[in-house]
Amino acid sequence: MTVAPPRSSLRSPVGLAAVSLMIAAVIGVAPDLPSEPSGVWQPPSGYVDAATVTLDNGRTLRLWTGSSGYYVESLVAGRSAAAVGVSGGGPEYAVSEILGGLVGYQPLQDARTVLVGSSPGVRADVHAQQFLVAATAVDVADQHVRLTVLDGTGRTLARTTVEIAGRG
Repeated sequence: MTVAPPRSSLRSPVGLAAVSLMIAAVIGVAPDLPSEPSGVWQPPSGYVDAATVTLDNGRTLRLWTGSSGYYVESLVAGRSAAAVGVSGGGPEYAVSEILGGLVGYQPLQDARTVLVGSSPGVRADVHAQQFLVAATAVDVADQHVRLTVLDGTGRTLARTTVEIAGRG
């Protein structure tokens, strides 16, 4: 039977110290990797910042429009907190309550402005057939909203009442 030679009790701490120094050296000289700061969000390529609506408590909503839909981004104190996207459009008017705002779709190509709510209504510019206003444009109990669609000269193109998706 072969007996192993006795080990020095000094060898383990020296090896541990050497490995620790190598790890510290690698960490010290390794380049800092760029990290994405929290609160930074961007929609997919092709979407543009179309409208911004200020809400209470330092909140802001931003409407991003693109050829295949829209995103609504919620910012708190200038930092992105949430985003919701919808694809598609259609031949019908639509309004949804999203993140404290009312985002709407109107199908008229000549539309430039929409008045949202009862007369006189809250004015919203139309971007890629989408518009955005604060949800406070209508009473919290309202299940429907009145829309008056205007062209670039202010002429009325349509008046309609639309159910608010997300309420009820």
